[in-house]
Amino acid sequence: MAETDEGQEKTEDPTGRKLERSLEDGQILTSKELLLAAVLLGGALQFSIGGHYYFTEFLGAFRNGLDFSDALQRDMPLPEMFAVRMGEIALPMMIFFVPLVALLIAAQIAFGGFHFITGNIGFKFDKLSPLRGLSRMFGFSGLIELFKSISKTVVIGIVGTLYIFHRLPEVMALGRLPFEAALADAGSLFASTLLVLVFTTLIIAGADAIYQWYRYNQNLKMTKQEVRDEMKETEGSPEIKGRIRKMQREAAERGSVANINQAQVIITNPQHFAVGLRYDFVKGTAPKVVVKGSDAIAKMIREKAGEKKMPVLEYPMLARAIYFTSEIGGEIHSELYQAVATVLSFVFHAGAEGDKPDIEVPKELQFDMNGRAMERRRVS
Repeated sequence: MAETDEGQEKTEDPTGRKLERSLEDGQILTSKELLLAAVLLGGALQFSIGGHYYFTEFLGAFRNGLDFSDALQRDMPLPEMFAVRMGEIALPMMIFFVPLVALLIAAQIAFGGFHFITGNIGFKFDKLSPLRGLSRMFGFSGLIELFKSISKTVVIGIVGTLYIFHRLPEVMALGRLPFEAALADAGSLFASTLLVLVFTTLIIAGADAIYQWYRYNQNLKMTKQEVRDEMKETEGSPEIKGRIRKMQREAAERGSVANINQAQVIITNPQHFAVGLRYDFVKGTAPKVVVKGSDAIAKMIREKAGEKKMPVLEYPMLARAIYFTSEIGGEIHSELYQAVATVLSFVFHAGAEGDKPDIEVPKELQFDMNGRAMERRRVS
Protein backbone atom coordinates (compact mmCIF):
# COMPACT_ATOMS: atom_id res chain seq x y z
CA MET A 1 0.00 0.00 0.00
CA ALA A 2 1.12 3.55 -0.66
CA GLU A 3 2.45 5.51 2.30
CA THR A 4 2.82 9.23 2.99
CA ASP A 5 5.93 10.94 4.32
CA GLU A 6 4.45 10.64 7.81
CA GLY A 7 4.23 6.85 7.41
CA GLN A 8 0.45 6.70 7.23
CA GLU A 9 -0.93 4.18 4.76
CA LYS A 10 -3.30 5.40 2.05
CA THR A 11 -6.12 2.95 2.56
CA GLU A 12 -9.22 5.13 2.09
CA ASP A 13 -11.12 5.69 -1.15
CA PRO A 14 -10.98 9.28 -2.43
CA THR A 15 -13.75 11.64 -1.40
CA GLY A 16 -15.82 13.57 -3.89
CA ARG A 17 -13.82 16.72 -3.17
CA LYS A 18 -10.54 14.88 -3.78
CA LEU A 19 -11.82 13.68 -7.16
CA GLU A 20 -12.90 17.21 -8.08
CA ARG A 21 -9.50 18.63 -7.14
CA SER A 22 -7.71 15.92 -9.13
CA LEU A 23 -9.70 16.89 -12.23
CA GLU A 24 -8.96 20.57 -11.63
CA ASP A 25 -5.26 19.67 -11.45
CA GLY A 26 -5.47 17.77 -14.73
CA GLN A 27 -5.30 14.27 -13.23
CA ILE A 28 -7.42 12.24 -15.65
CA LEU A 29 -7.60 8.49 -16.03
CA THR A 30 -6.24 7.83 -19.50
CA SER A 31 -3.91 5.52 -21.40
CA LYS A 32 -1.94 6.82 -24.37
CA GLU A 33 -1.33 3.27 -25.51
CA LEU A 34 -5.06 2.51 -25.50
CA LEU A 35 -5.93 5.67 -27.43
CA LEU A 36 -3.16 5.00 -29.98
CA ALA A 37 -4.32 1.40 -30.38
CA ALA A 38 -7.91 2.56 -30.95
CA VAL A 39 -6.81 4.99 -33.68
CA LEU A 40 -4.55 2.39 -35.33
CA LEU A 41 -7.36 -0.17 -35.26
CA GLY A 42 -9.73 2.30 -36.89
CA GLY A 43 -7.15 3.16 -39.55
CA ALA A 44 -6.36 -0.48 -40.24
CA LEU A 45 -10.05 -1.35 -40.60
CA GLN A 46 -10.53 1.55 -43.00
CA PHE A 47 -7.59 0.43 -45.10
CA SER A 48 -8.90 -3.15 -45.11
CA ILE A 49 -12.47 -2.21 -46.04
CA GLY A 50 -12.02 0.89 -48.18
CA GLY A 51 -8.40 0.62 -49.27
CA HIS A 52 -9.30 0.45 -52.94
CA TYR A 53 -11.38 3.64 -52.66
CA TYR A 54 -8.64 5.59 -50.90
CA PHE A 55 -5.98 4.32 -53.30
CA THR A 56 -8.03 5.29 -56.33
CA GLU A 57 -8.91 8.75 -54.99
CA PHE A 58 -5.41 9.68 -53.88
CA LEU A 59 -3.79 8.22 -57.01
CA GLY A 60 -6.20 10.21 -59.17
CA ALA A 61 -5.48 13.38 -57.21
CA PHE A 62 -1.74 12.74 -57.58
CA ARG A 63 -2.04 12.29 -61.34
CA ASN A 64 -4.16 15.40 -61.66
CA GLY A 65 -1.64 17.28 -59.59
CA LEU A 66 1.04 16.52 -62.14
CA ASP A 67 -1.19 17.54 -65.06
CA PHE A 68 -0.99 21.29 -65.67
CA SER A 69 -2.58 21.29 -69.13
CA ASP A 70 -6.05 22.25 -67.91
CA ALA A 71 -4.66 25.03 -65.74
CA LEU A 72 -2.56 26.41 -68.61
CA GLN A 73 -5.46 26.33 -71.05
CA ARG A 74 -7.69 28.31 -68.69
CA ASP A 75 -4.83 30.52 -67.48
CA MET A 76 -5.63 29.44 -63.87
CA PRO A 77 -3.54 31.13 -61.13
CA LEU A 78 -1.32 28.83 -59.11
CA PRO A 79 -3.13 29.38 -55.73
CA GLU A 80 -6.48 28.61 -57.36
CA MET A 81 -5.11 25.49 -59.00
CA PHE A 82 -3.69 24.36 -55.65
CA ALA A 83 -7.07 24.91 -53.98
CA VAL A 84 -8.80 22.83 -56.68
CA ARG A 85 -6.34 19.97 -56.23
CA MET A 86 -6.76 20.06 -52.44
CA GLY A 87 -10.53 20.05 -52.85
CA GLU A 88 -10.26 16.78 -54.76
CA ILE A 89 -8.76 14.99 -51.77
CA ALA A 90 -10.70 16.84 -49.06
CA LEU A 91 -13.64 14.42 -49.05
CA PRO A 92 -11.52 11.21 -48.86
CA MET A 93 -9.43 12.76 -46.08
CA MET A 94 -12.55 13.69 -44.10
CA ILE A 95 -14.01 10.21 -44.60
CA PHE A 96 -10.74 8.77 -43.28
CA PHE A 97 -9.90 11.11 -40.38
CA VAL A 98 -13.32 12.03 -38.92
CA PRO A 99 -14.08 8.44 -37.79
CA LEU A 100 -10.60 8.26 -36.26
CA VAL A 101 -11.22 11.39 -34.17
CA ALA A 102 -14.62 10.06 -33.10
CA LEU A 103 -13.02 6.71 -32.17
CA LEU A 104 -10.33 8.49 -30.17
CA ILE A 105 -12.92 10.45 -28.16
CA ALA A 106 -15.11 7.35 -27.67
CA ALA A 107 -12.14 5.34 -26.37
CA GLN A 108 -11.29 8.04 -23.82
CA ILE A 109 -14.92 8.36 -22.68
CA ALA A 110 -15.23 4.60 -22.29
CA PHE A 111 -12.01 4.29 -20.30
CA GLY A 112 -11.72 7.40 -18.16
CA GLY A 113 -14.53 9.75 -19.14
CA PHE A 114 -14.27 12.96 -21.12
CA HIS A 115 -13.20 15.99 -19.10
CA PHE A 116 -12.52 19.40 -20.61
CA ILE A 117 -10.19 21.23 -18.22
CA THR A 118 -10.13 24.93 -19.09
CA GLY A 119 -7.24 25.54 -16.68
CA ASN A 120 -4.96 23.42 -18.86
CA ILE A 121 -5.42 25.68 -21.88
CA GLY A 122 -3.26 28.54 -20.60
CA PHE A 123 0.49 28.66 -21.09
CA LYS A 124 2.42 27.48 -18.03
CA PHE A 125 5.94 28.82 -17.60
CA ASP A 126 6.87 26.16 -15.06
CA LYS A 127 6.75 23.63 -17.90
CA LEU A 128 9.83 25.36 -19.34
CA SER A 129 11.92 24.63 -16.24
CA PRO A 130 14.89 22.39 -17.22
CA LEU A 131 15.01 20.92 -13.71
CA ARG A 132 11.35 19.94 -13.86
CA GLY A 133 11.91 18.45 -17.30
CA LEU A 134 14.88 16.40 -16.08
CA SER A 135 12.91 15.22 -13.06
CA ARG A 136 10.11 14.05 -15.34
CA MET A 137 12.58 12.32 -17.68
CA PHE A 138 14.67 10.56 -15.05
CA GLY A 139 12.09 10.14 -12.31
CA PHE A 140 10.35 6.85 -11.56
CA SER A 141 7.44 7.63 -13.90
CA GLY A 142 9.85 8.61 -16.67
CA LEU A 143 11.75 5.33 -16.32
CA ILE A 144 8.49 3.38 -16.42
CA GLU A 145 7.44 5.17 -19.62
CA LEU A 146 10.88 4.53 -21.15
CA PHE A 147 10.67 0.83 -20.29
CA LYS A 148 7.16 0.66 -21.78
CA SER A 149 8.25 2.34 -25.01
CA ILE A 150 11.26 0.05 -25.47
CA SER A 151 9.22 -3.05 -24.64
CA LYS A 152 6.44 -2.03 -27.02
CA THR A 153 8.90 -1.39 -29.86
CA VAL A 154 10.65 -4.72 -29.31
CA VAL A 155 7.42 -6.73 -29.11
CA ILE A 156 5.85 -5.10 -32.17
CA GLY A 157 9.12 -5.44 -34.09
CA ILE A 158 9.38 -9.14 -33.29
CA VAL A 159 5.74 -9.82 -34.20
CA GLY A 160 6.02 -7.84 -37.44
CA THR A 161 9.25 -9.59 -38.45
CA LEU A 162 7.82 -13.04 -37.76
CA TYR A 163 4.69 -12.24 -39.76
CA ILE A 164 6.68 -10.93 -42.75
CA PHE A 165 8.85 -14.05 -42.70
CA HIS A 166 5.67 -16.12 -42.65
CA ARG A 167 4.41 -14.27 -45.76
CA LEU A 168 7.85 -14.05 -47.38
CA PRO A 169 7.01 -16.40 -50.29
CA GLU A 170 4.11 -14.12 -51.25
CA VAL A 171 6.35 -11.07 -51.02
CA MET A 172 8.95 -12.71 -53.28
CA ALA A 173 6.24 -13.63 -55.79
CA LEU A 174 5.13 -10.01 -56.26
CA GLY A 175 7.95 -9.38 -58.71
CA ARG A 176 6.63 -12.05 -61.10
CA LEU A 177 3.09 -10.66 -61.24
CA PRO A 178 1.69 -8.01 -63.60
CA PHE A 179 1.81 -4.49 -62.18
CA GLU A 180 -1.91 -4.20 -61.37
CA ALA A 181 -2.07 -7.66 -59.74
CA ALA A 182 1.16 -7.04 -57.82
CA LEU A 183 -0.20 -3.72 -56.59
CA ALA A 184 -3.42 -5.35 -55.39
CA ASP A 185 -1.55 -8.17 -53.62
CA ALA A 186 0.85 -5.67 -52.06
CA GLY A 187 -2.09 -3.67 -50.72
CA SER A 188 -3.69 -6.82 -49.29
CA LEU A 189 -0.38 -7.83 -47.70
CA PHE A 190 0.07 -4.35 -46.23
CA ALA A 191 -3.45 -4.36 -44.77
CA SER A 192 -3.07 -7.80 -43.18
CA THR A 193 0.34 -6.89 -41.75
CA LEU A 194 -1.09 -3.69 -40.35
CA LEU A 195 -3.94 -5.60 -38.68
CA VAL A 196 -1.52 -8.04 -37.06
CA LEU A 197 0.56 -5.17 -35.70
CA VAL A 198 -2.56 -3.35 -34.51
CA PHE A 199 -3.87 -6.38 -32.62
CA THR A 200 -0.46 -6.70 -30.99
CA THR A 201 -0.71 -3.05 -30.00
CA LEU A 202 -4.18 -3.73 -28.56
CA ILE A 203 -2.77 -6.42 -26.27
CA ILE A 204 -0.08 -4.01 -25.07
CA ALA A 205 -2.72 -1.28 -24.66
CA GLY A 206 -4.86 -3.60 -22.53
CA ALA A 207 -1.94 -4.21 -20.16
CA ASP A 208 -1.18 -0.48 -20.05
CA ALA A 209 -4.84 0.36 -19.35
CA ILE A 210 -4.82 -1.97 -16.32
CA TYR A 211 -1.59 -0.38 -15.09
CA GLN A 212 -2.85 3.18 -15.59
CA TRP A 213 -6.11 2.36 -13.80
CA TYR A 214 -4.22 0.87 -10.84
CA ARG A 215 -1.76 3.78 -10.63
CA TYR A 216 -4.54 6.39 -10.94
CA ASN A 217 -6.54 4.82 -8.10
CA GLN A 218 -3.46 4.40 -5.90
CA ASN A 219 -2.50 8.06 -6.39
CA LEU A 220 -5.96 9.15 -5.31
CA LYS A 221 -6.04 7.00 -2.19
CA MET A 222 -6.17 8.96 1.06
CA THR A 223 -5.03 8.39 4.62
CA LYS A 224 -7.58 8.36 7.42
CA GLN A 225 -6.20 11.70 8.60
CA GLU A 226 -6.64 13.26 5.15
CA VAL A 227 -10.26 12.10 5.10
CA ARG A 228 -10.86 13.63 8.54
CA ASP A 229 -9.17 16.88 7.52
CA GLU A 230 -11.27 17.10 4.37
CA MET A 231 -14.46 16.45 6.30
CA LYS A 232 -13.53 19.32 8.60
CA GLU A 233 -12.78 21.52 5.61
CA THR A 234 -16.03 20.78 3.78
CA GLU A 235 -18.44 20.37 6.68
CA GLY A 236 -16.67 22.13 9.53
CA SER A 237 -14.99 20.60 12.57
CA PRO A 238 -17.18 18.58 14.97
CA GLU A 239 -16.38 21.05 17.75
CA ILE A 240 -17.60 24.04 15.75
CA LYS A 241 -20.67 22.16 14.52
CA GLY A 242 -21.43 21.14 18.10
CA ARG A 243 -21.20 24.74 19.31
CA ILE A 244 -23.42 25.91 16.45
CA ARG A 245 -26.05 23.28 17.26
CA LYS A 246 -25.90 24.25 20.94
CA MET A 247 -26.39 27.93 20.12
CA GLN A 248 -29.29 27.10 17.80
CA ARG A 249 -30.90 24.92 20.48
CA GLU A 250 -30.49 27.61 23.12
CA ALA A 251 -32.00 30.22 20.79
CA ALA A 252 -34.99 27.97 20.12
CA GLU A 253 -35.45 27.26 23.82
CA ARG A 254 -35.15 30.92 24.73
CA GLY A 255 -37.80 31.76 22.14
CA SER A 256 -40.07 29.02 23.45
CA VAL A 257 -40.35 30.75 26.84
CA ALA A 258 -42.91 33.07 25.25
CA ASN A 259 -45.18 30.01 24.89
CA ILE A 260 -45.26 29.34 28.62
CA ASN A 261 -48.85 30.60 28.81
CA GLN A 262 -49.88 27.55 26.79
CA ALA A 263 -48.36 25.12 29.30
CA GLN A 264 -50.64 23.31 31.77
CA VAL A 265 -47.84 21.88 33.92
CA ILE A 266 -44.10 22.41 34.29
CA ILE A 267 -41.91 19.39 35.06
CA THR A 268 -38.44 20.12 36.43
CA ASN A 269 -35.18 18.38 37.26
CA PRO A 270 -35.50 20.47 39.59
CA GLN A 271 -32.66 22.89 38.69
CA HIS A 272 -31.04 22.00 35.38
CA PHE A 273 -34.03 21.11 33.19
CA ALA A 274 -37.62 22.27 32.82
CA VAL A 275 -40.30 21.28 30.32
CA GLY A 276 -43.83 22.60 29.88
CA LEU A 277 -46.60 20.28 28.64
CA ARG A 278 -50.05 20.83 27.18
CA TYR A 279 -52.79 18.31 26.46
CA ASP A 280 -55.64 19.10 24.04
CA PHE A 281 -58.82 17.52 25.42
CA VAL A 282 -60.77 18.26 22.23
CA LYS A 283 -58.37 16.68 19.76
CA GLY A 284 -57.27 13.98 22.19
CA THR A 285 -53.78 13.83 20.73
CA ALA A 286 -50.65 13.03 22.68
CA PRO A 287 -49.34 15.72 25.06
CA LYS A 288 -47.04 18.24 23.40
CA VAL A 289 -43.96 20.11 24.60
CA VAL A 290 -44.67 23.86 24.38
CA VAL A 291 -41.60 25.09 26.25
CA LYS A 292 -38.34 23.56 27.43
CA GLY A 293 -34.91 24.68 28.52
CA SER A 294 -31.81 23.87 30.52
CA ASP A 295 -29.80 25.77 33.13
CA ALA A 296 -30.46 29.53 32.76
CA ILE A 297 -33.49 29.02 30.51
CA ALA A 298 -34.87 26.37 32.88
CA LYS A 299 -34.54 28.89 35.70
CA MET A 300 -36.38 31.47 33.62
CA ILE A 301 -39.19 28.96 32.95
CA ARG A 302 -39.55 28.19 36.67
CA GLU A 303 -39.65 31.87 37.58
CA LYS A 304 -42.31 32.71 34.99
CA ALA A 305 -44.33 29.65 36.02
CA GLY A 306 -44.17 30.88 39.61
CA GLU A 307 -45.38 34.32 38.57
CA LYS A 308 -48.35 32.78 36.77
CA LYS A 309 -49.00 30.35 39.66
CA MET A 310 -48.61 27.43 37.24
CA PRO A 311 -48.21 23.87 38.63
CA VAL A 312 -44.49 22.99 38.89
CA LEU A 313 -43.67 19.37 39.73
CA GLU A 314 -40.27 17.86 40.37
CA TYR A 315 -39.74 14.65 38.42
CA PRO A 316 -35.98 14.64 37.59
CA MET A 317 -35.92 11.47 35.49
CA LEU A 318 -39.12 12.37 33.59
CA ALA A 319 -37.96 15.95 32.97
CA ARG A 320 -34.68 14.70 31.45
CA ALA A 321 -36.48 12.04 29.40
CA ILE A 322 -38.86 14.58 27.87
CA TYR A 323 -36.08 17.12 27.34
CA PHE A 324 -33.78 14.75 25.45
CA THR A 325 -36.42 12.90 23.39
CA SER A 326 -38.87 15.65 22.39
CA GLU A 327 -38.71 18.89 20.43
CA ILE A 328 -40.56 22.13 21.10
CA GLY A 329 -43.97 21.87 19.45
CA GLY A 330 -43.68 18.10 19.10
CA GLU A 331 -45.37 15.24 20.91
CA ILE A 332 -43.74 13.41 23.77
CA HIS A 333 -42.15 10.00 23.24
CA SER A 334 -44.76 7.22 23.02
CA GLU A 335 -43.15 5.27 25.87
CA LEU A 336 -43.68 8.26 28.19
CA TYR A 337 -47.48 8.35 27.69
CA GLN A 338 -48.28 6.49 30.90
CA ALA A 339 -45.97 8.54 33.13
CA VAL A 340 -47.18 11.85 31.69
CA ALA A 341 -50.83 10.77 31.85
CA THR A 342 -50.41 10.06 35.57
CA VAL A 343 -48.91 13.55 36.12
CA LEU A 344 -51.62 15.31 34.08
CA SER A 345 -54.38 13.40 35.87
CA PHE A 346 -52.93 14.55 39.20
CA VAL A 347 -52.84 18.17 38.01
CA PHE A 348 -56.33 18.23 36.49
CA HIS A 349 -58.16 16.29 39.22
CA ALA A 350 -56.23 17.13 42.39
CA GLY A 351 -55.06 20.57 41.30
CA ALA A 352 -51.49 19.51 42.08
CA GLU A 353 -52.40 19.49 45.79
CA GLY A 354 -51.27 16.76 48.10
CA ASP A 355 -48.71 14.05 47.60
CA LYS A 356 -47.71 13.72 44.00
CA PRO A 357 -48.07 10.24 42.49
CA ASP A 358 -45.16 7.92 41.79
CA ILE A 359 -44.29 7.36 38.16
CA GLU A 360 -41.97 5.04 36.32
CA VAL A 361 -39.75 6.09 33.42
CA PRO A 362 -38.68 3.25 31.07
CA LYS A 363 -35.02 2.33 31.56
CA GLU A 364 -34.17 2.98 27.93
CA LEU A 365 -35.38 6.59 28.36
CA GLN A 366 -33.41 7.35 31.48
CA PHE A 367 -30.63 9.89 30.85
CA ASP A 368 -27.91 11.51 32.92
CA MET A 369 -27.27 15.27 33.06
CA ASN A 370 -25.31 15.13 29.78
CA GLY A 371 -27.96 13.30 27.82
CA ARG A 372 -26.21 9.91 27.87
CA ALA A 373 -28.52 6.93 28.17
CA MET A 374 -28.13 5.13 31.47
CA GLU A 375 -29.35 1.91 29.87
CA ARG A 376 -27.24 0.90 26.85
CA ARG A 377 -30.27 0.24 24.73
CA ARG A 378 -31.11 2.13 21.59
CA VAL A 379 -34.20 4.33 21.84
CA SER A 380 -36.58 3.49 19.03
